[in-house]
Amino acid sequence: MEEYEVYIPNKPKGFFLDPRTKILFMIFITTIMSVGYKDILISLISAIVAIALLLSNRQFKIALIYGGLFILAVMAHFTKNMYTLPTIINTIFVLLNALILRLFPIFMLGYYVVMSTKTSEFIAAMIEWKIPNAFIIPIAVVFRFIPTLQEEHSSIKAAMKMRGISFKNKKAWKNPSLYLEYVTIPLIVSVVKIGDELSAAAISRGLGGLKRRTSVVKVSFTLYDALILCISIAFIGLFLYRR
Repeated sequence: MEEYEVYIPNKPKGFFLDPRTKILFMIFITTIMSVGYKDILISLISAIVAIALLLSNRQFKIALIYGGLFILAVMAHFTKNMYTLPTIINTIFVLLNALILRLFPIFMLGYYVVMSTKTSEFIAAMIEWKIPNAFIIPIAVVFRFIPTLQEEHSSIKAAMKMRGISFKNKKAWKNPSLYLEYVTIPLIVSVVKIGDELSAAAISRGLGGLKRRTSVVKVSFTLYDALILCISIAFIGLFLYRR
C-alpha cells in the first residue's frame, strides 16, 4: 500500500501579519481616528504606522503619494494662522485639510490590507474564526476584485497610449470628455465581466460547499502580530493620556 506525503504549507517569509490582525488593527485605528480625530499627534502616528506597513509590502509609490499629501496637510495645519485666505477658499482648504488628516491613515491601512492579503489567506483566516460563508464569499470576491480592476485599468491606459490617446496629448485637453469616455466605458464593461468571472471562480473553488474547506496556506499569529498588539496598547495609552 502506497503512502502519500502530507502537504505542509510553507511559512511566509519576511514581515507577515495574520489577516485577522490586519482587519482588527484597521477597525481599531478607524475607531481611534473617529473618537480622537482632533488630536493631530494621533493622526500623525497613525499615518506613520500606515506608511511603514505600506513600505513593508513594497508599495513605495502609494506610500510616497499618501505620505506626501499627509505631510503637506500637517504643515498646513501648523501654519494656518500665518496667512489669510478668502472665505470660500479658506473653507474649502480647511475642509480638505481636515479630511486628509482624519481619513488618509484609514485609507492607507485599507489599501495595505487589500493589497497585502491574498484571497486564500483571508478565507483561511475567516474559517478559523468560524465566519459564515454568506459573509466570506462576498468579501473574498471584493479582495480579488480590486487588484483585478486595477490591472484592467492599467491595460486600458496602455491600449489608449498605443493609439496616441493620453492627457499628455494636446488633443485630449481640447476634448477631455472624450478621454473620460474612452476610459469609463471599457472599464464599466470590464467591471461587469470581472464580477461574473470572480463569482464563478469562487463557486468552482468550493466556497459555497457545505463541508469544511481545506486550505493550502497556513495562517497563525507571530511576533509581528504581537508587535501590532503592542502598538495598539500604546495607542490606547496615548489616547487616554491626551484626553
